[in-house]
Amino acid sequence: MPSHRNDVRRLGLARVSGSSMSPTLEAGDTLVVLHGGRPRVGAVVVVALPADERGTPRPVAVKRLTSVRPDGALWISSDGTGTDSRQLGHLPPDALVAVALLRLPRRRPLKPPRLLRRAAQP
Repeated sequence: MPSHRNDVRRLGLARVSGSSMSPTLEAGDTLVVLHGGRPRVGAVVVVALPADERGTPRPVAVKRLTSVRPDGALWISSDGTGTDSRQLGHLPPDALVAVALLRLPRRRPLKPPRLLRRAAQP
């Protein structure tokens, strides 16, 4: 049994929240991700961000992989504005949760129901 979470390759889904990857991705977008995938520089990835300065855990985040050091450390960026390696520095290799493969089509808002025929007049 593999001891490292990235040793197992499996598909999953990730939901985007926030605007840090706008305009590429919007809040509510759903991504198909590969856990255990090997990202290339420029790929969209899901990463575990370190706790903030008070020790409060941060949620996992969708970011762009900008570079990888020889020791495997990751430099991640937001496409818009948001917390990324400019504030956090390099992330350890085990911060990588998954690699995004594609964005599922966005759902169009439902139209209100339309009457098929008029009600009978009394």
